[in-house]
Amino acid sequence: AGGPGGADPPGVIRLTEEEMAAVNRLMALGFSQQQAAQAYLACDKNETLAANLLFEGGWNDEGDEMGGFGGDHEDDMYH
Repeated sequence: AGGPGGADPPGVIRLTEEEMAAVNRLMALGFSQQQAAQAYLACDKNETLAANLLFEGGWNDEGDEMGGFGGDHEDDMYH
């Protein structure tokens, strides 16, 4: 569901100034630009939901906290 003008390369996210401001506020909470932008877009551009998602650890694409892959990380911690 891309916009007009063809597809951007993977990983390129185009945001309006207002959307970028929201991402910047999420980044100010301690998240990377990629994490903030992806969570914001995943929550249909709802900044509050995105912040909740990030803080709950439901969005961790770098794998540096609880294993990072979501799902049942408790089960595979001890294998």
